[in-house]
Formats: sequence, structure tokens, C-alpha cells
Amino acid sequence: MKIELSDLTDRYTSALEDFLAGGGETALQHAYEVGRRALADGLGVLDMVTLYHEALVKLLPSMSTPEERVNTAKALERFFVESLTPFEMTHRGFREANAALRKSEERYRELFENANDVVFTLDLEGNITSINRAGERLSGHSRSEAPAMNIAQVFSPEYLGLVRQMLERKMAGEEFTTYELELIAKNSHRVPLEISTRLIFQDGMPIGVQGIARDVTERKRAEEALLGLNEMLEEEAKRIAHALHDEAGQLLASAHISLAAVARDLPISVRERLQLVRDNLDQIEAQLRRLSHELRPTILDDLGLLPALEFLAQGVSARTGIPVRVEGSTEGRLPSNIETTLYRTVQEALNNVTKHAQAKHVIVKLERREKAIQCSVGDDGIGFDVAGVLGERGRGGIGLIGIQERLNALGGTRMITSRPGQGTQLSATVPLENK
Repeated sequence: MKIELSDLTDRYTSALEDFLAGGGETALQHAYEVGRRALADGLGVLDMVTLYHEALVKLLPSMSTPEERVNTAKALERFFVESLTPFEMTHRGFREANAALRKSEERYRELFENANDVVFTLDLEGNITSINRAGERLSGHSRSEAPAMNIAQVFSPEYLGLVRQMLERKMAGEEFTTYELELIAKNSHRVPLEISTRLIFQDGMPIGVQGIARDVTERKRAEEALLGLNEMLEEEAKRIAHALHDEAGQLLASAHISLAAVARDLPISVRERLQLVRDNLDQIEAQLRRLSHELRPTILDDLGLLPALEFLAQGVSARTGIPVRVEGSTEGRLPSNIETTLYRTVQEALNNVTKHAQAKHVIVKLERREKAIQCSVGDDGIGFDVAGVLGERGRGGIGLIGIQERLNALGGTRMITSRPGQGTQLSATVPLENK
């Protein structure tokens, strides 16, 4: 509670009188408390000088001799210094804090200027308020030009809606947002960027956006190359699958016809033994059909993802005895590369289930969303510690790594949720923008 200056003067005078009367350290403690209270009430050193002066005016006339007055005034210096101790401590604290702040600002400025990534700030209207040297190099615009520019002038028009959406999400309370867009440099060259942003607050109110942008050109090239490569592998798999299914199938059919013709001229005992050969050929034909389907099911190309997954589920169930159910819909055909990626994802997930999960039931779900397709494989098996297993080097498995790479090439994501004793679910989501 704030007190009046007159009340503080009375307290100061009273403590001073106690000190002169031999109050010693107790009186000095009172002086310190008066100083602390004055500081808390917003008074300054000059106010304390005023208090000290008024106290002297009241006390010195009561001294009998000039010598007594001089000695008393000298003794009172200690009291006055003690009352100023809170101010000195605060001043030192501010000085140290300001020194630390200057060092922090210097470090931030050094990081800001020398960072390889673009660091920038915007106001809430999208006007650029600052960029670092990396921003100058990447955009071709100098810092003197930047404050006169809006993001609509430097980002590709097709991404402005996404930028506004991200700002709305941040204003709604989402702390960090990360997204990808393209920068149009001063020379009209387009640069793909991955951007992370957060709001800047002042007095509890948002006043701007701070962001870090990373040039992902090389990553995009790698993803495109990995996508070129996957398509080539799928084409090769299709060719081999066709050879297994059609050409090998025709050869086996010819072998059946030839054996049937030979059997007609042989004794019954020999014909029975030839039947065993024909049975073996039937098994070989079934295995070839299975291998052909696993390499590249023609049903995926002819009818689409859902029928192909149903056919895959039937094969896994027949081979392992584990019921596999397929639910949901793609609501029509998807681009071929997306259908292939999701099919391979489910194929690898079911392979892991049959090897490790000890599951009794498996559900494959497809869900078409506004701008994405999600595919999940869930089982009721033994589960596992996701962080512990996937975090160990080499434990992610080549199959799961392959899934992640295929999804990355399409801008998709993979998520695995599991706990020991509570089953496992693998979800893959692929964006459908511009599809």
C-alpha cells in the first residue's frame, strides 16, 4: 500500500532519532526498511535527500553546541547511506541486467545476421519489417527495400491463401506453424521454402510474426528423384509380374496339356504318379500368381486402391489365418503414384503384423478428406514401445524406411501409435492439393 511522503518523513525522522539515541544496528535496519519502502512506492534518490534534509532541519536545532551538531551530522551520514542501500542494490541489479541484455542482444544480432536460414519479421498486415543477410541473398531484395514490401510481392500467388490460413491458426492460439511455399526472388526465380513462424506479442497483444525460412531446393530435388526412381521400380515390377503371371502361366498350362496327353497312353499306376507332378505344378502356379500379385497387382491398375487392398487382405488372411478387414472408400480413383504408395504402405504394414504382432484381428481403413487421403492399418496384437524401438539405430526396418521415403516424395506423413499389450496402428496421410 502506498504511503504519503509526510508519513515517510515521520518514519525516517523517528528512525533517525532512535539511531542518535543509541539504537545501533536496529535503527540502521529501520533506515534500510524506510529506503526499501520509498523505493517500492516509486520515490527516487532525490526524494531520500529531501527526507534526510527535513529530518536534519528538525533535529539539529536541538543540539546545544556547533561542535555537537557537526559530530551528529557526521554520524548521521552512516544512517543516510544505509537508507540508500536499497536504491544502490536496485541500481546495480539494473546495471547488471542491462549488461546481460546488451550481451544477449549482441548474440541475437550475430545469430540473426550470420544464420544460414532466412530470419524475418512481419506485421499483422503481412508487411515485411526486417530480414537478415540470408534473406537478402535468397530474395535478391536489400533490407532497405524490404520495409516497403508485403509478402504478397515475394510469395507465389497460389500460396497466399495458405499464408493467411497459417496466420489465422496462430491468432486462434496455435503456437507454432510450419508449412511450405515458394518465394519469388527479385530475378523471378522460384525458391521452395519451409517456413516456421510464431507470433510476436507486446503487452499481451499480438503485433507481428517472426519466422525462419529454409531453402529446401535440394530436398525437393531429392524427393523428385526418389519419386522418378519409385516409378521406374514399379514399372519394372509390373513387367516382371506380367512375365510371371502370363508367360509362366502359359508355360505351365502347356505342361499340363502335355502331361494329360502322355497320361492317356500310360498304365493307371504311372498316371497316378504323374498326377502328383501335376499337383506340384498347380502349387507352383499358385505361388507364381501370389508373387505376381505382390510384385504388382494388375487389379491395382485396373480397378483401383480399394479392390487391390481387399484382394491383398484376402490373400494375407488365407495364408496366415488372421482375419483382415478393409473399410472405407477413396471416393473414386486416385493418382497412380498415390495409389501405389498407399498400397505398398499397407502391404508392408501387414507384413510386419504377420511377423511380429501376434494379432487376432486387423483392420485396414481408408478415409478421403477434403484435401488428403488417409490410410491406416490397426491390429490388436502385442504392441511395442514406439520411441524405444524406432529410436534405436537400424531398428526402424528397411520396410518402414521405404514407406517413409515414398510418403516424403508425395509430401505425406507417417505416424505409428502403439503401446505394449495394446496393439499397433500405422497411419499414412497424403495431401491431395492440386490433384
